[in-house]
Amino acid sequence: MTWNNILVVLGILLLLSIAAYFLFRRRDYGKRIRRLPLHLLGYPNIPGVPFVLSEIPGTLLRLSKRAYATTQAKSGLNNTYKIDGFDANGYSYLYGREKDIPAEQEMDRQQLKADMETAILENELRPEKVRSRLEDNTHPLTAQTEDPITLLSLTAPEQFAMSWTTFNAVYEDAKPQLTLRAATLTDPEVANREFWPTIAQHGFAYNLLILQKVNAENAADFKAAFGEEWTAEIETLLERQLLYAIDLRFYEILQPQTVKGNPRFTPATLTLLAQEPSTKALEPIKVIVTGYQGTQKQIYTYGVATPGAWLYALQAAKTSITLYGIWMGHVWHWHIVSAALLMTLNNEVEETHPLRLFMAPQSSFLLAFNDVLLLLWKGIAPPTSVSSAKEFIAMTDAFAKGRVYFDDDPDVTLGKFGIHKSDFSQNSDWDQFPIAGQMLQLWQATSDYVSAFVNNTWANDAAVVADKQLQAWLAASTNPEEGNVAGLPALDSRANLIRTLQSLVFRLTAHGSARLNHSANPVLSFVPNFPPCLQLTDIPPANADINTEALLRYLPKTGTIGEMMTFYFTFAFSAPYVPFLPLAGNNTELIFGDDPTEPRNAALIAFREYIHDFITGYDAPTPQYYQWPRNIET
Repeated sequence: MTWNNILVVLGILLLLSIAAYFLFRRRDYGKRIRRLPLHLLGYPNIPGVPFVLSEIPGTLLRLSKRAYATTQAKSGLNNTYKIDGFDANGYSYLYGREKDIPAEQEMDRQQLKADMETAILENELRPEKVRSRLEDNTHPLTAQTEDPITLLSLTAPEQFAMSWTTFNAVYEDAKPQLTLRAATLTDPEVANREFWPTIAQHGFAYNLLILQKVNAENAADFKAAFGEEWTAEIETLLERQLLYAIDLRFYEILQPQTVKGNPRFTPATLTLLAQEPSTKALEPIKVIVTGYQGTQKQIYTYGVATPGAWLYALQAAKTSITLYGIWMGHVWHWHIVSAALLMTLNNEVEETHPLRLFMAPQSSFLLAFNDVLLLLWKGIAPPTSVSSAKEFIAMTDAFAKGRVYFDDDPDVTLGKFGIHKSDFSQNSDWDQFPIAGQMLQLWQATSDYVSAFVNNTWANDAAVVADKQLQAWLAASTNPEEGNVAGLPALDSRANLIRTLQSLVFRLTAHGSARLNHSANPVLSFVPNFPPCLQLTDIPPANADINTEALLRYLPKTGTIGEMMTFYFTFAFSAPYVPFLPLAGNNTELIFGDDPTEPRNAALIAFREYIHDFITGYDAPTPQYYQWPRNIET
């Protein structure tokens, strides 16, 4: 949302709030939260998506302020570059040159006003109304005529540094990395060497626990996919337990989309990686790239494919990895499932119940933000090939099929994928897969916190069983007509309650890492490391002669890079609404009275101290202790 729209949004907030008030009062919904009727639209697998109409105006107000907070960072995109006859700074390439077209700006304001009035006043959660909103693939904030300078392919790898802002010394600190990062687009050896470490070290905010070991149980599927390309050398790696895969063939369900006159394409990929036994380093050796429904299938082999084709294959793999990270790793795991459980918690458990008190500090903002994301997709979502809310819901519903609640937990994910600490520890624990170790540490700290709460609230298993509100929460959460969360255990013991809450609190907490500067800059903000989409839809053959400029034409164009920076800067350069660590100290803002020695309060203080220490290491050398939010806000 641009600053030009902020006054308009503020101007209609009162109207929206009044409309929401009368709509809810007229239908006597009270405080009960309803869900979008997605199951009636042919999406039976996605957990219930809450619809909190009355909170949307406040969410819009907060987002408009957050958009303004990124102004300094965007203004710092001031290094200059020459591309296709233009000589301009990074801001101009990413967002366009200044335009003075009052009529167009007024049209934009009026369209935004009408759009939100429609969303609030007419959307009564009838299936046909919901379908119309989700299928809407336009938004006034992107309806203006595009400046040609935002539609350019870059012509040299170093130009991708235009997205490193000089604000907060990001560009200055990142500049020593530029030669290495640029070389991943010109030198197959460098690209291979950096492929896995980039994911393993910088994929926390995208929850990229996607690597799996190839073993006797899953090898047949991979062999079938590669056919004759499954060589004796690969078989030897398998026998020596040195073969791994990143399998994102799931994205064969996605069709390319056209946005602003340019394609946005997510290839489906299957990447095989070999581990060097002495260093435990991983490098890709083969990549399958396919299009919609498996079309255009190409298999690329390192050292056999031409250099340009191999570099393309790695960029294709990175694109599917980035899409997974944004929508499945981040939004599915931390937004969608969490929101369904918070909805049913609100509906079935009284505010004075210990569980509501325990969850209250981390239960704000998420539900309404999810609604705004769906209602105003084009103004909020990052520039992937998932270009409408309907496509997102269809993709998420397909991903949810057969998936159960605990599948999302890091210990379960790593266990199912055969990922063990001993295989990724060279000089220290998990040093070859740092985000896995970080996830597991946070997972254990969450367990300690939740266990202290449960064991000091319910005296025994029988007390859990006898708690009617807990049982009502479980029933609503598993009910296909309400929460629709699959795989929740019976709340017949403190152990099951701990495990259920551990997963929920972990999701709400881990999301906070995405707000730290280190999560975005400088590695994610150098877009070829994590491309949100490709902008050509053809998949070149493995023997294609692809020079650097030809390769760059597949990668995000200037305006697409700008949209991605808006996405990242909103996380990194705007303050949280409520920081996880209280400004007045970790022993303040307690939950169960003011006594810091009360066991549950003491556990909360210990959890905060753990997050403080986590930030110290994760966000070095300048940790942002109060940038980690208490809630999922964006």
